[in-house]
Amino acid sequence: MSISISSSSPSINVKLSTNNIRKFAVFASSIHSELRSYIFYTPITAAAWQRIGYQPIVIFVGDFIHNSEASLSSQLNLTRNLLKRLGVHIIDFQCNQSYSTKISQLVRIFTGFLPDKIVNDIDYIITTDSDIIPMRKNDYEIKNNTNGFIYNAFCCGTFKRREKTYQMYPMCHICLSKEIWRNLFLESIQRKELLNSNLSSLYTDLLSDKPPFSFDTISIYTRHEFGILYDSNMRKGDAAWYMDQIYSSILLNDYCEKHSNIKIDKFPKTSSRLDPNLPPYVWESQRLKQFGDAHIIHDEIFDSYRWAIFKNLLVFLFNSSLANDFDFYYKQFVLTLRDKPEDH
Repeated sequence: MSISISSSSPSINVKLSTNNIRKFAVFASSIHSELRSYIFYTPITAAAWQRIGYQPIVIFVGDFIHNSEASLSSQLNLTRNLLKRLGVHIIDFQCNQSYSTKISQLVRIFTGFLPDKIVNDIDYIITTDSDIIPMRKNDYEIKNNTNGFIYNAFCCGTFKRREKTYQMYPMCHICLSKEIWRNLFLESIQRKELLNSNLSSLYTDLLSDKPPFSFDTISIYTRHEFGILYDSNMRKGDAAWYMDQIYSSILLNDYCEKHSNIKIDKFPKTSSRLDPNLPPYVWESQRLKQFGDAHIIHDEIFDSYRWAIFKNLLVFLFNSSLANDFDFYYKQFVLTLRDKPEDH
């Protein structure tokens, strides 16, 4: 696994002023996804998070050892080069192709195990998606004397598992310190059960206080909680599709129940979302300030008509130089596509 960069680790505090902390936004994309837009959007989404004060960490998930597809390599090279120019942390996360989509979802809740050279324990990590563009900075502020926040916290109702009722939280977005992300697992009933099982002597490294940020670590914890569902073929919207959301909700509810002093700010979504189904006139620059974020279309973006509309958002968010860079990147990326949507 190749990982890019960062710095040293100060002492840990439970609650602190948020004035001088670092904030990271983590999202991941399977390199094998049929939807090439997930890879394409990563530099644009990363720049949007930089714009509101977060350092992006982009995780590419898949089989880098046996990947031989030339068009995929061309796309990754284009995307990586732009991400590097933007100063984004890039992680190549190795796993079998058949697991790449589910790992691209699950990997976000295991970021407490990221190396200290990238993220320190007191730094904050927010989970997000590559197709969600943050627009309004105030929606993503960490309040002083809190341990983070859950955005749109009341969206998803409750569910039952392990003979308990849990509140379901959305993956977009949960913002916690790296230390808390790690402790969600280290103090979990799942780890306790694993340590008391016959697996504990076989996987001491994976069940240690500092396990590797790896496919094996994700697998031992997730397979324990979800059994054969973890190894099943996953389709969008099926039970396996929600493993990351269910798991993070279980861990968060259990952790907060155990630590009454932990204060995680939970608030509803207060701003409108710029949705791809809205009519084109809504995407005009003068109208965009009413929105807090944007949910962007997938491979339809490679239709030049849809891209022309989308460019309004780029001009709204970024300076003209960066918007032009993204336009040039788009034209290069489209040349690598074997199947491109017909123009509108």
